[in-house]
Amino acid sequence: MILHILHTNDLHSRFERMPQIASCLKEHRRAWEAKGDYVLTVDIGDHSDRMSLPTEATWGHANVEVVNHSGYQYVTIGNNEGITFPKDRLDELFEQAEFTVVLSNLYDAATHEHPHWAVPYAIHEWEGVSAAVLGVTAVFDVYEQLGWEAKEPLPLIAKQVERLRPHVNVVIVLSHLGLQKDRQMAREIEGIDVILGGHTHHLLEQGERFDRTLIAQAGRWGEYVGHVQLVLDEESGRVAASSAEVFAARQFSCDSAVHSVIERQEEKAEQILNEPVGTLSVDFGIDWERETPFASFLAASLRLWANAEVGLANSGLLLAPLSEGAVTRKDLLLCVPHPIKPCAVTLTGEQLFQLIAHSVQPQIVYKELRGFGFRGKMIGWMGVDGITVHYEAGVLPVICGIEVNGDPIDMQREYRIGTVDLFAFSPLFPELSQGKEYRFFLPEVLREVLAVTLRDEALVKSSFVPRWLDCRGKV
Repeated sequence: MILHILHTNDLHSRFERMPQIASCLKEHRRAWEAKGDYVLTVDIGDHSDRMSLPTEATWGHANVEVVNHSGYQYVTIGNNEGITFPKDRLDELFEQAEFTVVLSNLYDAATHEHPHWAVPYAIHEWEGVSAAVLGVTAVFDVYEQLGWEAKEPLPLIAKQVERLRPHVNVVIVLSHLGLQKDRQMAREIEGIDVILGGHTHHLLEQGERFDRTLIAQAGRWGEYVGHVQLVLDEESGRVAASSAEVFAARQFSCDSAVHSVIERQEEKAEQILNEPVGTLSVDFGIDWERETPFASFLAASLRLWANAEVGLANSGLLLAPLSEGAVTRKDLLLCVPHPIKPCAVTLTGEQLFQLIAHSVQPQIVYKELRGFGFRGKMIGWMGVDGITVHYEAGVLPVICGIEVNGDPIDMQREYRIGTVDLFAFSPLFPELSQGKEYRFFLPEVLREVLAVTLRDEALVKSSFVPRWLDCRGKV
């Protein structure tokens, strides 16, 4: 007996790939079932990404409809569903789902129960054979502030496998934990046949094997569909052999039903996101290599949002300009598509000085960044508010001095900084890891902050006052 598992992970709302993925799933299912084999189709999370117009406009319901029409049977969630959707939005995301969400390590913080839209595991049965399908997602501290309790996944998986293994033929884990954790799971937990992974965007073309456990992961953005084949022993019903491969989605034709769903959802998104959120009296341009009023305004917005003394925001966060006149939700989404959120941290004057000096070095300004919620091309020049930076421009800029709200910086004093959670999660600025009293402002993302602060005309106008001044008298 042969069980085929088709799996995807980390599509991140690449809707352009979804009709081809649907064709891959459906064509293989038809061919294999015609031979008498059995097929499971699963997704390992981060299917939704709020940088996409249909996802943002529908709070992920467009993704759910596509998954329904593609024929998936089981999914788990990733951090893009778990921590970029407000709790009430996530609670209603799967209301129309025709698949089962499997997730064992996320609990409602108020009730300490599993969310109503998920099961901690599923038992899939066919022709006298049964497979346990388990699901876990990566743990982040911010879950608590969103109203969730995220538990360490490996101890839970170990208990589930110990309890279920004697009663099933196959144990499958849908793991949005990343390859390192998957390897740890395979080494430490006996009895798992297959770990289907995501989160770290690894492409394992033939999988990895740890003793009797096969790990498979299919890259990112829907470029590939993973295929695991399990050969079950006729007498014991246990897995006798396993293998992994991937199919390039581009090789498949577009599924017409899924294509129609996406077209309809895109039209719906345009209507929803063309809603005006405010009016600008100026043009806000972007430039990642030097100070701009727009980056200063973003820093000022974060300072105001966090009730801080200083605001910091790298200009690479801004991906499109905003023009004078009406500003819509779509404009803000195209400009700031990240799931990045405001945060506050306390730094000493010395740490702040070092951070500013570090931020304008070419290896930082021009650094390409992947992950950590960043959707831009490069880090860019640091936008600031609440401080004036005197610096000597050049190939390697040198900071001559900093004033905080008009006073010379006190290296021993502590300052409250409003900035972005990107800096807290990434190793870009070691000075921030030395800070204290972190606070994350949830659930708003940056574009939702700007939708509010753009209405503050004084804040807009003040952003045109330069904060970076050349020590030699040039602005």
